Amino acid sequence: MTLLNILIASDFSKHADWALQRTISLAKINQATIHFLHILTPPLGSIAQSSEMELQLNHFSEKKEIEEKILKQLKNNHHKLSVGVSVVLGRAADEVVRYADEKSCDLIIVGAHGNYYINDYVLGTTSGSIIRQSCVPVLLIKKEPHFAYERILIATDLSNASKETVRFTFNCFPEANFQLLHIVDIYYRQFLNPTDFDEKFLDTQHPKIKTIFEKLDDFLDQCQVDKRKFEKKIIGDYYADAIVKQASKWKADLLAFGTQGKSKLHYLLIGSVAKRILHLSSVDMLAIPPKFNLHNR
Repeated sequence: MTLLNILIASDFSKHADWALQRTISLAKINQATIHFLHILTPPLGSIAQSSEMELQLNHFSEKKEIEEKILKQLKNNHHKLSVGVSVVLGRAADEVVRYADEKSCDLIIVGAHGNYYINDYVLGTTSGSIIRQSCVPVLLIKKEPHFAYERILIATDLSNASKETVRFTFNCFPEANFQLLHIVDIYYRQFLNPTDFDEKFLDTQHPKIKTIFEKLDDFLDQCQVDKRKFEKKIIGDYYADAIVKQASKWKADLLAFGTQGKSKLHYLLIGSVAKRILHLSSVDMLAIPPKFNLHNR
């Protein structure tokens, strides 16, 4: 599988620069076109006080300067592949999602924090909004990319949507090692013996645990990936806490999950669960929406 079009949304912050470095690295591997998008967001007061004509004039006066800054940044990163540059006016999350759809982008890459994050504070982080709205996978950068992704944790609820998460992640990073994490949430956990989830107990052949591992095996078969690259893990905990803790414990350098599961109760990226993961985790994240098919874009 090849990524043909990669969108980098940048506000020129530190995290956005890291996102650009990761974008260039992936573009070189896939010989992909980079789409560099910068969004100008007028202060709330200026929207009320300025006419539409004034906003457009201010936008165009900044656009050329910003485009030159973008091209210089790409040159400094030794990028020689195909690139498209666009500077638009609007709300960051909305414009990123719209642009990705218009250009049939296969992946959106964005920094975890920056000016967009500050501007959208009242409505939630821009990166979080992009992940919730996007029909395209989103790679959220939290660390300086001086490393390749070698240990990738994939959270699964064994749903059909989750299969696409495993396939996409594996096909993007086939050289990595993977841990498939299945979380038995607190609601279901109350029906099981708490000792079933002790670290020591998980190494035994307890029938309940064995059944879940067998389901994980069948799940990987259906994903059509190289099972030799995967190890399996079961944890009983709250979703966000379990994901963040296990990513740290296993020393994952990328955390991947779908944005939709078996039911609305299993949406990983909505409400408090989303905020908790985005806030607590220090690992890069790959969020994949349901029914995303790279080959049909």
